[in-house]
Amino acid sequence: MEATPEQTAEGQAVVRVLAVVLERLVAANEQVALSRSADPSQITKFHALKAPGISVLAYLERIHKYASCSTECFVLALIYIDRLIQKNNFLLTELNVHRVVITAVLLAAKFFDDAYYNNAYYAKVGGVMVQEMNSLEVEFLFRINFNLHAIPEVYSKYQRELLCHAASEQVNVPEFRTSFNPANETSMLRSTRVVSCDGAESD
Repeated sequence: MEATPEQTAEGQAVVRVLAVVLERLVAANEQVALSRSADPSQITKFHALKAPGISVLAYLERIHKYASCSTECFVLALIYIDRLIQKNNFLLTELNVHRVVITAVLLAAKFFDDAYYNNAYYAKVGGVMVQEMNSLEVEFLFRINFNLHAIPEVYSKYQRELLCHAASEQVNVPEFRTSFNPANETSMLRSTRVVSCDGAESD
């Protein structure tokens, strides 16, 4: 189903704020990433040999434009990325953030949206080979223990964080729709890696 102008504007705004959050996290990890660069055990399937020439914002905007996924998918993608970080002591850097993002959005679309594109299409959007896209999907799922559920309280928490960042960046985000109603989840996510608006880490 084609998005309404209001939904498109909402998605574009959320993408801009999500890019700010991820770029800040990558920047904060820069020194640690340099110290770990010589350790082969820190290299994952998500790592590129060199940083892609496209910014995180431009990459997210490309995904939003061509993948046609709902705004909720980008909030869920942030939740999944935070789970990846927490469960694996995963360091988000300029070498892996793009592959992490495309994989997280792919998983969110498959989990939440009624209609979504296949892996071959996402691979084309993300600029990776389809075999790599398949491998990244499986790797991400194992690293988060296949936990794609998010109870409404968790979703709302991340949504509020994005709105808070939007206010601090003076990005006008239309009021979120309230269609998020996922399947039941048994555990509450504790976010310890996504920096909150006051500069402290989320609880």
